[in-house]
Amino acid sequence: MLTLKQFTETIDRLEEARILMAALEFKIFTILRQKKMTAGQVAQQSNTKLDGMEPLLNALAAMKALRFEKGKYSSAPQMYKYFCESSPHYQKGTAFLKLEKNDEWARLIDIIRKGRDLSEFEGEDDPEFRDCFTHAMHERSGSFASKIADIITRQPAGRFLDLGSGPGTYSAAVLKKDKKARATLLDRASALKVARELHGKSSLWTRMELKPGDLFSTAFGEKYDTVFYSNILHIYNPEQNKQLFLKMKQALIKGGRLVLVDFFHTRDATQPYEAALFGVTMLLFTATGKTYSYEETEKLLSQTGFHKFRRVPLGEGTGILVAFKK
Repeated sequence: MLTLKQFTETIDRLEEARILMAALEFKIFTILRQKKMTAGQVAQQSNTKLDGMEPLLNALAAMKALRFEKGKYSSAPQMYKYFCESSPHYQKGTAFLKLEKNDEWARLIDIIRKGRDLSEFEGEDDPEFRDCFTHAMHERSGSFASKIADIITRQPAGRFLDLGSGPGTYSAAVLKKDKKARATLLDRASALKVARELHGKSSLWTRMELKPGDLFSTAFGEKYDTVFYSNILHIYNPEQNKQLFLKMKQALIKGGRLVLVDFFHTRDATQPYEAALFGVTMLLFTATGKTYSYEETEKLLSQTGFHKFRRVPLGEGTGILVAFKK
C-alpha cells in the first residue's frame, strides 16, 4: 500500500528530475567534459546567469552528478561517460528523450481533462526526431537484445522480417546467434540510416536488407519464416493492430512464426507496475496507443489467423508473445 510518506517523497522527486533535465538542457556535462571549472565559467559558456547556474551546479554536486573541490566543478565519471557529447559512449538518444519528457509530462493533467490533441500527430515524420529516437531505442534495447535473440533462435529464424526495426539492434542479435538467418528491416528511411551507421561495417551487414517504408502502406513481401513486432503494439488501437496482423499473416509461410515483444498488463490493467505506468506514457506520446493484456492480444491474433500462443515473461513489465500462422 502506498503510504503518505511514499506519496510525498515520490512527488518531491520531481525536483531532482527537473534538476537533471536542466543539466541536459544547458549541456553541463558537455561543457565540463573532463575539466574543472568555476560556476562563473560554466555560466559564461552556457550563456546563463551566474545566480541561476551556481545553485544548479551545487544541487548537481549534492546529487553526486558533479564533483566539487576548491571552488571548481567537474563531471562525475558516469555523467561524463554517457552525457558528454564528446564521449565515445555518449547516450545521444537517451539524453534527447529524457529532456523531451520535461514538456510532455507537464501536459498530462490537460490531456486527461480534454483528451488527446490529434493534430499533434499529423504531418510528415521529423527526421531529426527520428534519428534521436532511434538512437534511444538502440541504447535501451541493448540490455534485452541478447536475451530475446536467445529465445527467438531456439528454432531457426530463417527469413526474418523486423517490422519497425529502428536501429536493427534485435535483428543484429538474432543474426549473431543464427548464422543462416537473413533479416529484412522495415522502417522509415531516417531510422534505417541509424541502422546503417550502427551495423554497416559489421560482418552481419551482408545478411541485412533495408526496406524503407511505412507499416500500413508498404508491402511486407512474402515467404518469411519469422516476423518480429517489437514495442509497436502499444502505439496503435486494436483495429490498427488487426490490420497489421493480417499483413503479417500474408507475409509468413504456412506455420510461420510471429514474435511479439511489448509491455503486457493483467486483465484488470493495474499490474505489473511498469506496464500500468506505461499506459499513461502512451496517452501522452501516441494518437491512439494503449497497453494490452496477453489475453486481449491473443484474441486479436486469433481473429486474424494465428494460433498456438506461447508467453515468455522478460521482466520489468515486458514479455514475449509467440504465435503461429494457421
